[in-house]
Amino acid sequence: MREVLTAYPSLVRSATLVATTYRGRVALSVLTAFFPLLMLAVWLTVVAEGGPPAGWSTGDFLSYYAAATLMWNLTGDRVVWQWDADMRSGDLSVRLLRPVHPFHQYATGDLGQRVVFLTVLVPALVLAALLVPGLDYPVSPGRVAAVAAAMALAYAVSLLMASTFALIGFWSTQTANAWLLWWGLGSFASGWIAPLALMPDWLRTAALMLPFRTAMGFPVELLMGRLDAAQTGYGFAVGLGWLAAFALLYRVAWRHGVRRYQAVAG
Repeated sequence: MREVLTAYPSLVRSATLVATTYRGRVALSVLTAFFPLLMLAVWLTVVAEGGPPAGWSTGDFLSYYAAATLMWNLTGDRVVWQWDADMRSGDLSVRLLRPVHPFHQYATGDLGQRVVFLTVLVPALVLAALLVPGLDYPVSPGRVAAVAAAMALAYAVSLLMASTFALIGFWSTQTANAWLLWWGLGSFASGWIAPLALMPDWLRTAALMLPFRTAMGFPVELLMGRLDAAQTGYGFAVGLGWLAAFALLYRVAWRHGVRRYQAVAG
């Protein structure tokens, strides 16, 4: 593990250089980065026509979806597509010959892309927070530290969750469809479609125990100051529990699945 961690900076740096080489793709990613703001437009229309829900104002929705935009682009769930493509093409064979486990190759590749992307997105969001009167976050040193930890946990959970689902490719060609179904259901439980506070009680109760909220809703709610100490502790406990669960599932699936792998191209 020490050797793997030592290799991480070089691998991330290499992935960053690759990402900056394809500037057109970076520009396209920046344009699609603000996709969550479509939900903001929907909610602003609802507020304008029927008034804001209890406990929420127009500024709250602005603050929520600005932070959700950052979390949407910070998650590591995109690795599932690279895993699936490499399994289909046979390129996974090349990764298996390298001294670093494929999981770390995909993880550092995604981190490198996120570094390039966030250097463009974060300044834009900070500027918006300074210029738009409705954006307001109760910032304090303790809250900043907690939000940073929640964001790191969100990335780790989403990365392991996606990587675990990607291993379905050892048994089936329907990896992408399984993932789309899983995340389609999760979009309601993550707080992306709507803040969980506005969801029905049964859905909100279920979402508090599922991994999707860890990947988006929890850091956003924490940043907005809508969680007390007990709720914050519960959110971290659930996230760490799912992190351990997906780590175990990944190890078991990899151990049994890689024995079935047969390259058909590459």
